[in-house]
Parts: sequence; structure tokens; C-alpha cells
Amino acid sequence: MQKSVLAEIVKSLQKKEIRELNKWLQSPAHNQRKDVVRLFEFMVKNTASTEDGFIKEKAWKYIFPREPFDDAYMRQVMYFLLKAVEEYLVFAESMDDRVRMQVALSRIYRQRKLDKAYRQAQRIGREHLEDQPLRNGYYLLNRFFLEQEEYEHKLSITQNDSVNLQEMADALEVWFLSERLALGNAMLAHRKVYQKANYNDGLLPQALPYITEKGLLDASTLALNYYSYMLSSHPDEETYYDHFEALLEEAPSKAPKSEVRNYYLTALNYCIGKINRGRPEFTQRVFALYKSGFNTGVLIENDDTFRYTFGNAVGAALRNRDYEWAEQFIEKYQQHLEERHRDSVVKFNLSRVYFEKKDYDKAQRLLAYFEYDDLLFNIIAKTMLLKIYFELDEYDAFESLLDSLRIYLQRKEALDPARKTAYKNMISLMKKLLSLKIHSRAEREKFRALIMETNPLMERDWLLEQVKDTNS
Repeated sequence: MQKSVLAEIVKSLQKKEIRELNKWLQSPAHNQRKDVVRLFEFMVKNTASTEDGFIKEKAWKYIFPREPFDDAYMRQVMYFLLKAVEEYLVFAESMDDRVRMQVALSRIYRQRKLDKAYRQAQRIGREHLEDQPLRNGYYLLNRFFLEQEEYEHKLSITQNDSVNLQEMADALEVWFLSERLALGNAMLAHRKVYQKANYNDGLLPQALPYITEKGLLDASTLALNYYSYMLSSHPDEETYYDHFEALLEEAPSKAPKSEVRNYYLTALNYCIGKINRGRPEFTQRVFALYKSGFNTGVLIENDDTFRYTFGNAVGAALRNRDYEWAEQFIEKYQQHLEERHRDSVVKFNLSRVYFEKKDYDKAQRLLAYFEYDDLLFNIIAKTMLLKIYFELDEYDAFESLLDSLRIYLQRKEALDPARKTAYKNMISLMKKLLSLKIHSRAEREKFRALIMETNPLMERDWLLEQVKDTNS
């Protein structure tokens, strides 16, 4: 088996691309070698369908059935096919990007001094650019490129007339600030999970007041990146999140899904952080984000959704006691889960729904007969069993599992430190719950205060429910 770049590329091709590549290779303008065409035919039939489909000797027999194998010549045929495929891929991408194509045509016509053709290319390029609904990085950078070509064109005609240097500067500045904010936000996010990361803020401290003073937040992508950065760097100033959430409501209809997905994840992480720190009012906002994210398809990428995203959506519904939505969601969206995880993820999340509906028998059966190879799934499953044992008065099993979970957490160094602390705090409070004098109002109030002041903390709502005054 030959693990080559060519084999990897052919294996990745879609049916439409294979059809177009066949036409491309048949054209003398792109390829004049029949052996290259034959090699492509062989690789499409074999390499694209199996892991070990491409073997040079077999390919040689398909192309040259009467000739003895020549490794050097075979490599030459493979090289020419690789170059032809790469040229097609570049061509196809450039043709899909109508704005960049018009920028390139503007440059060609300007250099050839074809004024009428240049004007037409500029006009079409600007029309395509204005069709972009969100003023994102793509829009801003291509606006600069079009302005740059216009500047060069005007300069070639006369140096005694006004030129568009200010328009060029404005376009480049807004693009740069927006991209720098996006990069700064990525640095903040990475620093949270990899605490040894040491990043330099560069000019951002000076750029932030400049952005607001100059009124640059009218550019929607710059505004999204600005508020995203500000809510990540100043999480206690919630007005930044309010602005960000308002902008996010319109984003799915105006921006590429890949960009909007990142904004959604930023919003979700922010809200979940607030919930973990004792702000239950953010549960409704998280639920709204998941409903919107799945309804618009933003949280589905290449027809797939990440199992944690799937589980978090179910969790958001359960925290809002919308059990019907949770069950409908599992049924509707399970097809988007990776096949090798689908069964376990569906059973796991159904057990959560049954638990919240107090159907402990169904929940326990799903938890007992399925093994989870995922760290977080294991912890959540054990936590669910803890709550079942407690509510069924199975205190020996409850205490035994508490000790088991404590040891499990100590051994799992890969677990996020903040999450680990939140679970350790939960275990500590659950142990105290066992010895609590539940009929003493003073004891309950004291324990309730301890729950509220403990941060971070998992299962805060459940713990509070255990000390709820049933007479009130």
C-alpha cells in the first residue's frame, strides 16, 4: 500500500469533484497524457473506497497491461496526476470565490491598460462583495483589495487627482482590528485550558478604547469580535454579554456557519460559567442558545454534531424542566452523532431524562448495563447514580460510590482543574448531607448557605432541593 499525498487527495474527493476532474483531465488544455487519465480511473475505483486500495503494481497493470513494471515511470505518472488534480482544486476554489476572481481580473485588466474591462471587473466585484450579508473578515479584506486595485488604477492615469487612500486605510484597519480581536479571544480561551500558555496582548489594550472612540462597532463582525473579547476578558461586566447576545440573534442568517458556530460556543461557555458560579438565571439563556443553534443548523457541522454539544443541549432542557423537548431532541438529532458513539450517547442522555422524570428504574437500567469510555460521561453517570441512591434511601451504596468517585477524580489528571474542583466540592457537600439533621430548620438553613457560597459547584440545584423546606 502506498500512503501518498495523491492517494489521500483522491480519497477525499466528492462525487461532483470526480465528475469535474474527469472532464478536466480529458481537456488538452490541462492534460495531454492518457496514462494520467487511466491512473485517475484506477484510483477512483480503488483508493477512494478502501484503506489499502492503491498499490502501484496493480495500478501499473491497469494502465499498462502488457508492460513490465517500471517504478520510476509510475512515479512520473503519479506526479503528473497530482499536479493536474492540484491545479483543478485551486481553479475550483477560485471560481467559487466570485469576489477574489474579480479582484484578479481587475489586476489583469489594469496591467493591460484595458480601462473598460477593468471598470466592469471592479463593478461586478463590488456588487458581489456587497451581497455578503455580514461585514466579516472576508468582506473587509476583499474590500481593501478592491480599493487597492482602484488606487493603482487611478495612480496610473494621473497623480493630480484625488485617490482612495482613506478608503483603503479604513478597510484595512477595520479588518486588522477585527482579526486581532478574534485572535485575542482565541488566546484567552486557550489560556483557560492550558494555563502555562503565555501570550502577549500586543496593541489590544490601546486598540480597545480606539474602537469605541472612533465608532467602529458599526461593522458587525468587528462588534461581535469586540464583545466576544470583552466578555471573555471581563466576565463580571455582563453588559458586554447583553450586547453580544443581541448581535448573535441575527448572525445565523448573515454569516457563514463556521464563524457563527464559534460565537455560539463563546456565548455558551460564558453562560455555563455563570451557572457554575451560582447564577441559575443563565439556564434559560443557555437553553435558548441551544434551541436556536440546532434550529438554524449552526451547531451541526458537516451533518455531524459533537457528542458533548448534544449532551449539553439535553442538559439545558433538563435544567429548564422541558422533558418533552429533550426527548424530541434526542429522537430528532441522534442521526447527526458519530456512528461509533451514537448508541452510548443516546442511552446516556435518555437515562438523564428518565432520572429527571423520576423514573429511576429505567434510568438505573440504562446506567447499569452500559459501559462508558469517556471521562466526563463516566463522572456524570456516577453522579446520576449517586442521586438515585440517595433518593431511594440506599445510603450504603451512596456512601460507597462517593468514595469511589473521589478516588476516580484524584486519578484523572486530564480533567479540567475547575471542573474537578466543582465535583470535589459536590462530593464534600454530599458527604455532609448524609449526617445532616434534616428536620432541624436551623441545620437546613446553615447547609443551604454553605451550598450557595461554595464555588465552583456541580449539582447545586439538586443539593438545594434536598434541604428544601417542605412546609413552606
